Amino acid sequence: MKLGQRLLLQLCLPALSIIMFSANIAASSVTSGASPGLKDAADMLYHGIYEDKEISLKDGKWAGVAFVKGGASKPSVGLIKNFSFSGDIDGNGTEERVVFLWENSGGSGTRVYMAVLAYREAKPVNLATHLIGDRVQLQMGRVSQGKIELDVIQAENGDAACCPASKVLRTWALNNNQLIENRPQSLGRLSLADLQGIEWTLTQMNWRETRTENTKITLTIDNDKVSGRSGCNRYSGTIKAAEMPGEIAIGQVAGTRMACPANVMEIESRFLKALSNVSKYSFVNGHLALTWKDDDATSTMLFTAQKIKAAVM
Repeated sequence: MKLGQRLLLQLCLPALSIIMFSANIAASSVTSGASPGLKDAADMLYHGIYEDKEISLKDGKWAGVAFVKGGASKPSVGLIKNFSFSGDIDGNGTEERVVFLWENSGGSGTRVYMAVLAYREAKPVNLATHLIGDRVQLQMGRVSQGKIELDVIQAENGDAACCPASKVLRTWALNNNQLIENRPQSLGRLSLADLQGIEWTLTQMNWRETRTENTKITLTIDNDKVSGRSGCNRYSGTIKAAEMPGEIAIGQVAGTRMACPANVMEIESRFLKALSNVSKYSFVNGHLALTWKDDDATSTMLFTAQKIKAAVM
């Protein structure tokens, strides 16, 4: 099943309590059936990341003692704040929240952990934590029939750790506060077809610049064509997959010539320049990530799935 079809099923089945690509989830009130929120998750105790100790996040971060006295390199953990979902995992009639953490121990790898949170005696607690893997791309997640389901892109079949390209559905059950993983299901290799049938909306121009303007910038892919709104005008161009999975080339982009306020035109110009230099796509915590390079500058734009086109039915 293609990504567009899987997203369509999720958006059409609210009974599954799906929460995807959530950037600002407020703390839930302690009521019957409520799960902890991300504000709870950012300031609480976690176990299962390091064998010999628990860690306490503050404002979503934790840092340990430097590996070398006086050195800058130290173990660190952080909450992934823009990817979370909830549902009744243990069947007790109340919802648990699934959150994700990154961990780095000073090397090039960044391990991703999944943690299940719940209220116990009116306090948020970490029931279980499980390692997802090193540099695994989180595509989408949900709770379905008491199981945690997670679509990921991970390294298999000779993929380099930096550049995973295998689509895998992974599922877990919660048993006695332990996450038990079922056998993963391979969904094939990552391809441009996984991006089709979806309208993607730009949310960040780069890692440090979250969009706050009302101007909407979108992107859709239909076979070898890319098109959308660039802020003021509409644009279109060609897109082609490269030999390596996750690598693409976007051809000359053409657009309409409407005039808009100067600030909108400036944003549009930046976007179109970045788009024409995109060379790689991936997924970052439920977002589509397009990486571009222009001379010595390299950055990544992030998009969220906003609408499924009827064509994927």
